[in-house]
Amino acid sequence: MPYYQDKKTKKWSCRFYYTDYTGTRRQKNKGGFDRLCDAKQWERDFLAKVAGSPDIPFKELADLYLKDKKSTAKVSSYESMENRIRNWLLPTFGDRPVNEITPAELRSWQISMKEATGSQGKPLSPSYMNNIVNQLSVIFNYGVKYYGLTSNPMKVAGNIVGKKSKSMNFWTKQQFDAFISTFSKEDPFYTFFMIFYYTGLRKGELQALTPADIDLAEGFIDVNKTLRVVDGVKHIMPPKTPKSKRRVLIPGFLCDVIREYESRFYDLQPDDMIFCYGRSAFGPQLDKHAAAAGIPRIRVHDLRHSHASLLVELGFSAILISERLGHENVSTTLDIYSHLFPSKQAEVADRLQKIFTETQKAPTN
Repeated sequence: MPYYQDKKTKKWSCRFYYTDYTGTRRQKNKGGFDRLCDAKQWERDFLAKVAGSPDIPFKELADLYLKDKKSTAKVSSYESMENRIRNWLLPTFGDRPVNEITPAELRSWQISMKEATGSQGKPLSPSYMNNIVNQLSVIFNYGVKYYGLTSNPMKVAGNIVGKKSKSMNFWTKQQFDAFISTFSKEDPFYTFFMIFYYTGLRKGELQALTPADIDLAEGFIDVNKTLRVVDGVKHIMPPKTPKSKRRVLIPGFLCDVIREYESRFYDLQPDDMIFCYGRSAFGPQLDKHAAAAGIPRIRVHDLRHSHASLLVELGFSAILISERLGHENVSTTLDIYSHLFPSKQAEVADRLQKIFTETQKAPTN
């Protein structure tokens, strides 16, 4: 009998068989319905949903996804994925069959995440919550594409934690001058921050620099690798994207700074990294000297933004800035820095008015 009523509680239950995505015949029990018709409707809905759709536990799907990504993702990217899945997805969805996770449940989960705190007891940033939500959606898409999941419930639930906001602060040229003036020119960090500000390299790209990458006679830096530290182990890897491999021309005064810096090394080899410091070394130096200069604190990465801001102020185009920063396409540059470019709308309107007026004044034959 597929439906039965509990004599004490008067609640209805259903019991039936179905075939899962592996072809295995399974039994399903579900109780607590007030009416027989509710139990029958639940059975119909379940079978319609399961038809061709896997009831694989979420943790197994996530594991399959990670195994697939491990062969293609960069070490740091894979580590970030794994952390998000382990810390924020598996505790909630780990044992749940993926075809039973509903959009309403996903919205409730997102609301609870807004009240969660990270390892340091602070609320999660909108940017980080957005990364977690996107990670979950990507896993569902993976299930749809490769394991027969009929749909991605995140697409119905929507993202209610907020879109990823790009945090960007920068120093003006005057602020950087005040900052760098607090260093002795013999201080190794003086050279590091000078290259950072005047080239816009990513920090990992800068850390991976060797003498072989720098041509002081011709005045350029070849960016061809980046340094990643995972679990305390240094990894020299290809740059972030194909376009990140680039040649960055540098001014003469920066060549002089680098030349003087390299001259202080004993037996410096072409493939030796010239900045042998851990990632944590640069932030305290920036904080200390920013305080000494009396200027607002920014992140180390914001020196890259400061370089871009300087180029915008000097009137260079988004295309040139994109090439210099190693963005994959110019839309990335505009997405990040469009608000820095001066508006030309008034100039456009004036010039359109001018050509229209000149047309009207032109004699007709």
